[in-house]
Amino acid sequence: MSYSVSIHKPSSVRHAVCTDLIAPGEYSLILARPASIDVYVIQSSSLSLQYSLPVNGTITSLLAFKPTTSSTSWLFVLTEDCIGFTLSYTDERLVTEQISTDLDERFLPDTDTEHIAIIDPQFRAILLHTYKSSLTFIPLVQAATSNKKRAAKLPAAATTTGLQVTGTLYPARRLPIEELIIISIIFLENVERPTIAVLYRDGQHARHVKVYEINEMGNALEEANGSGLRNVDQGASLLVPFPTPTGGFFLLGEQLLTYFPPTNSKDRKPKKIPFNGPINFCAWACIDENGKRFLLGDEFGQIYILQVKLAYDSDVPVVADWKIKNIGETSIPTTLTYLDSGFFFVTSHFSPSTLFYLSPEEPHVQTVQVIPNLAPITDFQLVNRENTTDVIACSGGFKSGSLRIIRSGVGVDALAEIAGIKGITGLWTFDDDIVVASFIENTMVVKCDPESGTFEELPGWWHIASNEPTIEMAEYGSKIAHINPSSVTIVDTTNGQLISTYKGRQISVAAITPQVIIIAMSLTTLVELSWDLTVINTVTLLDEISCIAAKEDLCVVGLWNEDRAGIYSLPDLHKVGDTENLCGGNVRSLKISTLDSIAEPILFVGMADGTLHSYHLGPSTAMDGELTEQKITILGTQPVSLYSLKNSIFAVSSHPSMIYGHAKKITISSVNLQAPTAIAVCKDTSIAEDPDASDVLIFATDDKITYGVIDQLMSTHVQTLELKETARRLTIMSPAAGVIGLITLKTELDSYSGDEIINCFVKIVDSSLFEVVDSYALQENEMAESITSGFYDGTEYLVVGTGFAADREEYTKGRVLVFEITPEKRLSLVLQNELHGGIYAMCEVNGNLVCAVNAIVRLCTISTNPMTGSLDFKLQCGFRSPVMAITLSTYEDYVLVGDLMKSVALLQVRKVSSTEGVEYMFHEVARYYEPMWMTDVEILDEKTSIGTEAEGNIVVFQREEMTGMRNSSFMPKNDEDPVLEVISSMRVGEVVNRIRRITKQSTDMSVADPVVVPQAYYATRDGAIYLYGQISPQHINTLINLQSNMSKIVKSAGDLKITSYRAFSNQRRKLYEPVRFVDGDFIEQFLELSQLEKEQTVQGVNGGVNLSLSVGQVSGIVEDLKRLR
Repeated sequence: MSYSVSIHKPSSVRHAVCTDLIAPGEYSLILARPASIDVYVIQSSSLSLQYSLPVNGTITSLLAFKPTTSSTSWLFVLTEDCIGFTLSYTDERLVTEQISTDLDERFLPDTDTEHIAIIDPQFRAILLHTYKSSLTFIPLVQAATSNKKRAAKLPAAATTTGLQVTGTLYPARRLPIEELIIISIIFLENVERPTIAVLYRDGQHARHVKVYEINEMGNALEEANGSGLRNVDQGASLLVPFPTPTGGFFLLGEQLLTYFPPTNSKDRKPKKIPFNGPINFCAWACIDENGKRFLLGDEFGQIYILQVKLAYDSDVPVVADWKIKNIGETSIPTTLTYLDSGFFFVTSHFSPSTLFYLSPEEPHVQTVQVIPNLAPITDFQLVNRENTTDVIACSGGFKSGSLRIIRSGVGVDALAEIAGIKGITGLWTFDDDIVVASFIENTMVVKCDPESGTFEELPGWWHIASNEPTIEMAEYGSKIAHINPSSVTIVDTTNGQLISTYKGRQISVAAITPQVIIIAMSLTTLVELSWDLTVINTVTLLDEISCIAAKEDLCVVGLWNEDRAGIYSLPDLHKVGDTENLCGGNVRSLKISTLDSIAEPILFVGMADGTLHSYHLGPSTAMDGELTEQKITILGTQPVSLYSLKNSIFAVSSHPSMIYGHAKKITISSVNLQAPTAIAVCKDTSIAEDPDASDVLIFATDDKITYGVIDQLMSTHVQTLELKETARRLTIMSPAAGVIGLITLKTELDSYSGDEIINCFVKIVDSSLFEVVDSYALQENEMAESITSGFYDGTEYLVVGTGFAADREEYTKGRVLVFEITPEKRLSLVLQNELHGGIYAMCEVNGNLVCAVNAIVRLCTISTNPMTGSLDFKLQCGFRSPVMAITLSTYEDYVLVGDLMKSVALLQVRKVSSTEGVEYMFHEVARYYEPMWMTDVEILDEKTSIGTEAEGNIVVFQREEMTGMRNSSFMPKNDEDPVLEVISSMRVGEVVNRIRRITKQSTDMSVADPVVVPQAYYATRDGAIYLYGQISPQHINTLINLQSNMSKIVKSAGDLKITSYRAFSNQRRKLYEPVRFVDGDFIEQFLELSQLEKEQTVQGVNGGVNLSLSVGQVSGIVEDLKRLR
């Protein structure tokens, strides 16, 4: 039973629109990732994430339009399954307005290119290109007809005055089109009827432009005579419409730019102006409403401005001339979106998506804000470290290519340490590096010097008694309040004078606000003091007080023997309510905090068993005690201690965690840190490299104080080595070698011909310094396809497999290159051997090298010649794969072969005795016979393996243990032939590039009953990293039924069902639900449901299965699963 959850979600951004989605006239930037929509608020000079919506589908298009009945714009979303739906922003969330289910056509062939979706400038219709020889036309306006029996007519521009664009998606219509390979389509402006321009390629690879009008019935295309052009620039890639009132459009070629006048123009002859050199344009955006300036971006990340000169003919503006100027460099663009006031946004697949500013001064293109992106991850390896696993990945592409170290959780960068202070139970910090440290029986005030690692005691500072522990301290304005078990003191910080003292009895806990001081005295008495230490109110409770939290108008009190916390209004200390009965024993810690992006204050309740409860406090909570949006999280098995930071909470249980606000949700991330005994925020941030980046914290452990900076509050943290070229493959050598082997591709553009020139290199990176230390250039037309490392005759070598492409699509020859790493960490080529084909993959089996050479899997031996001392390379045996062996995986003496088209085969390497000594042979153990285009494979153990295929599916194979009935037509006729059978399958929705088996468990093995046992990671083209695991048998039914029950409760965007989205799907076969696979990202949404929805899910309403567990038990299971991240 299989489980999959994202460690890092897809970061590639493919689509963007700028529109007034949230409020009339207030523009927002909406970004579409593969399976989510992010809404960013445009601030004065930055973007702020307002809302994120998961989508149960792979998004292929995103459009915006404004219905005449709405004051704000709506979104149109199209998925890979050809399901379209509209969204509006209502009550601070995206709401589905309508779903179009008539866009799919199973009998038409898919396009060879990505989906294209465009919208008429007057919002009369949406046009889709998802199938060959067909366009899908979706009217957005009510069709005009006076006869119900006649086909409805499409309103023309001349009759659209007062036209009601209601936002309704009217029934779609198929428009046949003879062009098969369409490169670009646009709607034209300033036309009477909806008109499109089409850039297409014919069977002889020539490119042409045609202009079509959509007829009045909206069911056919009519070619506009004299408006197209045949045999345009062979590098032409984009059509750009020119705004009203001028009209017409530009064709962006590689060698020239062509302007096509409007269809109603007197002179329809296209105007052409060549470039000074070849440019491969890939994105555009209009700056001015009248079209005088456009932004253009090319495939190398260069940004251009197109300036258009307009003339007037009978008061009608016409394009007279234009010029293009290179103004700077950006990310490699997928799309360009102009915002306002000189700001524009670049979405990117190969680079970070970035907000830029157009400056009149040099540099003209200035970076403002960067949204990180790991896509595409072409290869990665795992490195096991204490309590965690690092992912080292080849990330990005072209000039944004890099090597990344990716860690999960919240990281802490240690800045300084002060040793010699043991047993700290509490910490408070003040200006001038003053630290107040509380111990079990005393208090010490010290002045710390983080740079030298020393400290100096300051006895008597601010009249603090050193013979008692400190319970609480706080500084507001020019006063400091200090509380110990026998007294409360107030000190004036301007002169150090003691202002007042309150003598108490057995003070145990306290809370301090700018208005009042609240203490627990004599175990059960709650006392409210003013800052002049006058008693305002007292109340005696029935049980011992364990903790207190307070804000301006209320305080919350926890009791040692109660499973709830009492809510009291201030200043009258009148009890107005209680929390609900809290699972987890008694209350141990309370904090009230305001988190980023969440408007209401949050009450956090830490319990004795490691459970954390959170509630939103409303404006009326102090009057009626009402708490909303309860959330339960299991942080560990030890009592929870809470510490307030700036806009976040640090929680310590069995595992330390950081609690913060993100996208209006409470987010909890584990912290890669030994559990501290006390925490405080450092007043002096100068110790940090970037004092404004984040808080400097002081952590107390058993024997020292550590100054540290919390990394960005994200689930993954990335260290980057910029390569400025595509990193394609990597291998990690032994710690003794201390290097990472790397294959890179450098792409340049020939300034004369416009052809791309690709050079390939083998590089090594010092794993300690994380920098390139040596490079080896391959021959002309030679591409490195694979890399590995291994020990041969006791020496470790770096082995690279290459192929020579020349003008043929298939490699005709290749080389195996063996490098030795010198003590100076330099590459030394010690062996090269030519093979008849490209070496697509390599791996090691019991000291031997296995190579995938075109369609042949070869086992080779590398050994030292005793006569010459040089290395010998010998081919031992071979196995023919049906089409092309492109990926390999090994486990002990097993080899799993992934074929380009014909699925997988499992081989075993066997020794054979001969007259020449020991030789080897391949024995086919089992095979999966159904066709499948594999992208990668990995063996998990001798019985189970995992594979991914080119249409975004993941499958788990298992060797068949017994013969019997086989229900596939692809199975062998002989029932005794060995086969692999699929035991689990799921659609990822992204193309998976690489899978890596976990060789050492990095999870907490002290857990006696793990819900999921991690087994592998896999990474995708869109920058996502997923964890794959096997569900423990005792939890299988619970998780399968939980997933099924939630699918009946959770409402998703476009009403897209998670079961349909995750069902295996390719051109040959479409299932209705995932097979024995649980989607961890979907399961984790259980924690975000309301209490009623949780109860309904557990009870199995709407035809589900009763889980026979409590809501708390299910929440505990899901929290355990979240810790896998």
